[in-house]
Amino acid sequence: MHVLTPTAERDRAARDLAELARAALDDHWAVAAIPAERRALLLERADGAALRPGDGLGEPIADGLALLGTAYELAALGQLETALHPAPSAARDLAQAVLALGAARAFRCAAALRPPTDDDESALKWALKVGALALVSRQTEAYVRWWEIRTHVAGSVRQAALRFEHEPWEAYARGTLWMAWLGLLGAPVVAPADLGTDEMPAVSATRNRLAAFRERRADHDVPSEGPVLNTAALRARMTEFAIRHLADATELLTVAVLRRTLPDVSGEFKLHVSAARSAMAGDHGQDILLAWLQAAGVTLAGGVTAQLELPGF
Repeated sequence: MHVLTPTAERDRAARDLAELARAALDDHWAVAAIPAERRALLLERADGAALRPGDGLGEPIADGLALLGTAYELAALGQLETALHPAPSAARDLAQAVLALGAARAFRCAAALRPPTDDDESALKWALKVGALALVSRQTEAYVRWWEIRTHVAGSVRQAALRFEHEPWEAYARGTLWMAWLGLLGAPVVAPADLGTDEMPAVSATRNRLAAFRERRADHDVPSEGPVLNTAALRARMTEFAIRHLADATELLTVAVLRRTLPDVSGEFKLHVSAARSAMAGDHGQDILLAWLQAAGVTLAGGVTAQLELPGF
């Protein structure tokens, strides 16, 4: 009788888990609504264009590819809560496999598309989500390659970084935190304008950007804790709440990456991002982006704990 060795057993278990994850992803209602033949064709086109120099795919295939990528995102993020649960279990293993596989397929779709460059912030948020998808699916090298070949995205992000330095507090804070996250994800981002240099290691740029952010935050007038009198006041308070928690999460993760410290900071990080997401729950696009940043941050924090190779080094 054939006896499986421990290595063979692990390999078989990994194959079985991958097959279960593939079935769970493809059976999700959003993915299943697109015929299998159509999905295969779109992914084939995405593979051919994702890391090819140029602007990326436009019409007529762009709508179908964007729809497929969104379907994979919905299917993957449906597993996010279980995937990020602190207690090990078979359900968590499967959820993590579905999350990673969905992120990988969504990354292939997004990387092949023509990024939005109608305004600088749209390009920045697009690059940010593509980077989060890449990190969750362990494709950070492909992300760096994508960044290098989509030169118009880099130009738009550079313009956004310069503009944010002179914006009012809310726009400055949001844009600065997005830029800080690009560094954490391994993008070759520009340094803050007042450092006198154009380029620097990604995580170092993030650290210096956050230091400048803390200085400006100290001078910022926080909305009062008195009664909320109108919708605008409520929005300002909720936005400030989200910014504060996202900033705390970003700083926590940056320190962990720079120091490669133990214990794992993923639990505290997850709480901060969950608080930010709750404050921005009415903005679907923002919530999806924060969900992927949450998944990417926990993935990155786990890499710090395990002393794995991290983006930006």
